[in-house]
Amino acid sequence: MSRPGRSPEGAGRKPRLSLKMGLITTIVICWLVPILIVVTVASTMLEHSYRTSVLREIDDAAKNGISQVQMRLGSAINGSKSVSYDGVIRNAYRKYQSDGMSFQLFRTSRDYLAQTFSRDDKYRAVFISFWDSSIAQPYVTIGDTTSYQIAQVLPQHTKQILTAMADADTDIRFLYLDGELYMARNLLDSSFTSYATVVMLLDSQNIFGVLSSLSTMGSVRIALDDCCIQIDSQKNITADSGMVADKMAEFSAEVDGHTLTVAAPVPEFNLWADNPWLGWEIGMVALMVLPLLAVIVFLFTRCVTRPIQTLADAHKRLQSGQRGYQIESQAPTTEFETLYANFNAMSAELKGQFERSFLEQQATQRAQIKALQSQINPHFLNNTLEIINWEARLADNERVSAMIEALSTMLDAALDRDGHSQIPLKQELVYVDAYLYITRERLGEGFQVHKDIEEDILNRPIPKLILQPIVENAVEHDIVSRREGHLWVRCYQREGHIYLEVEHDGQMSDEDQENIRKLLSEGETGGGSVGLRNVHQRLRLIYGTKAALRIEQTRAGSVLAQIRIPQEENHG
Repeated sequence: MSRPGRSPEGAGRKPRLSLKMGLITTIVICWLVPILIVVTVASTMLEHSYRTSVLREIDDAAKNGISQVQMRLGSAINGSKSVSYDGVIRNAYRKYQSDGMSFQLFRTSRDYLAQTFSRDDKYRAVFISFWDSSIAQPYVTIGDTTSYQIAQVLPQHTKQILTAMADADTDIRFLYLDGELYMARNLLDSSFTSYATVVMLLDSQNIFGVLSSLSTMGSVRIALDDCCIQIDSQKNITADSGMVADKMAEFSAEVDGHTLTVAAPVPEFNLWADNPWLGWEIGMVALMVLPLLAVIVFLFTRCVTRPIQTLADAHKRLQSGQRGYQIESQAPTTEFETLYANFNAMSAELKGQFERSFLEQQATQRAQIKALQSQINPHFLNNTLEIINWEARLADNERVSAMIEALSTMLDAALDRDGHSQIPLKQELVYVDAYLYITRERLGEGFQVHKDIEEDILNRPIPKLILQPIVENAVEHDIVSRREGHLWVRCYQREGHIYLEVEHDGQMSDEDQENIRKLLSEGETGGGSVGLRNVHQRLRLIYGTKAALRIEQTRAGSVLAQIRIPQEENHG
C-alpha cells in the first residue's frame, strides 16, 4: 500500500537534482560560460583583426615594393634597348665586317659600354658576346664587381646564355645562373640576323631588395617570365627552391611587356601561441574566482541547504508517527529560526490534539457502548420475565427450566461479565438461539425459524449483541402481533465484508419507512426502535462509514434487515 499523500507513480521517477547541486551547477555554468564566450569571441576577433591587418600591410608593402621594382627593372630594360637603338655597336660591327679589324670593334664597344653604364647601380656588369667567337667580349664592371670576377664567369655562362638566346630574336630574357641574375638581349644587323647579345648582370639586391620586407615568415618568390628566384629578409637572392608556404599572397604586374609575379607568405596567427601571457592571465582570473565560488557554496549550504534538510527530516519523523518531535538544532538565520519555532509549535499542538482526541474518543465510545448496553438489557429482561411468569402459571416445570437456561444465557451477554466488546460470530448466534428459544416457547408452533450460516465465518469477530436486537425487532414488530410467521437468519461473506441478515414475514407502512429513515439518519435521536437505534450507533462508533445497517421491504412481501461489517477489520 502506498503512503498517504504520495502517488504510486512517483516510485519509478528518477530523483530530482538537489537544491545544493542545482546552485553549484548554476554558479559553475554562469562562471565558466561567460569566460568561454568572452575568450572565444575575443580570440576570434583578435585573429580576424590581426589577419586583416597583416594582409593589409602585406598588400600595401607589396604594392609599394612592386612599384619600385617596376621602375628599376623598367629602367634596366630600357638600358638594354638603348644598345640596340643607338646603333654604335651595329656600326662598329659593320666596319669590322668590311676591314676585319676586331681590335677596333672591341675598343669601340668597350668605350660605349663604359660611357653608358659605368655609373648605373642597377647593374654589376654589362658585356657583349659576339656570335663570331674570334671577337673578344668587351665588358664593363660597376660598383664593387671586379674585372677578375667577370673574367671568371664569362667563359662559364656565355655559352649557356647564347644557347638560350638563339631563338629569342629581339626579346629580352632573364636567366639565373650560379647565383647571378642576367638580362640578355640580341643585337640584330640590317638583315635582322643576330650578330651579338648584350648581357647585363643585374644587381638583384638593388632591384628586388625592397621586397625583402615581405619575407618576415619566409622567402618571397619572384618570377620574371620563366625565371624564378627568391629573396629572404637579409636581401639574399637565391634560386627558387619550389617550397610553397601554406598560405601565400600573390601579386602580379607588367614591366615593359614582361610579367612580374611576387608571392609573399602570410604569417599564421595563433592567439595562444603568440600570446602565452593571455592563458596565464585567464588562469589567474579563474583561480581568483574559485575561492569566491567556494565561499558562496559554503554560505548557501550553511544558511539554506542544511536548514531545509533539517525541516525535511523533522517532517519525515512527524509523518512516521513521532508526534511532538522538536527541532533542537540552532537556526543559522532569523528566517529559519522562525520556521523552526513554528514547526515545533505545530508539532506540539498536533501531539496535544491527537492525545486529547484519542482519549476523548475512547471515553466517549466506552460510555456510549455501556449506555447502549444498559438500554438493551432492561428492555429484553422485562419481556423475558413476563414470559417466564406466564409459563410458570401454566406449571410446566420442564419448559420453565429450559427458558430459565435461555434467560441465563441472555443475562450473561447483557451483563458483559468478561468485558469483551467483540465476540466470535458463533457466540453471537448462541445469544440469538437463546432469544429465539424463548420466543418460540412464547408463540408456539406457528413461529418458524430458518438459518443459513456459512461455517467459514463462524470464528470471525463481530460486535457483541449486534444481531440479537435485529432479531428481536423483527419478532416484536410483526410476528408477535400475528402469533405466527417465518424468520430467516443468514450470515455470509462477500467482497471483503461480512453480511448479517434477518428477514421475516411482514409489511412496512409509509409511517414505518419514515421512522426507519429517521432512525438510520445521522443526527436523528428521537422515536423508533431503541434496539435498532443502538445497533446503528454502535456500528458508527466502531467502524465509521465502513459499516451499515439497512432495513427495506422486499418484493417477496417480507422485511429485510441487513448489517454490513468490513471483514478486514475483524480478522482475529
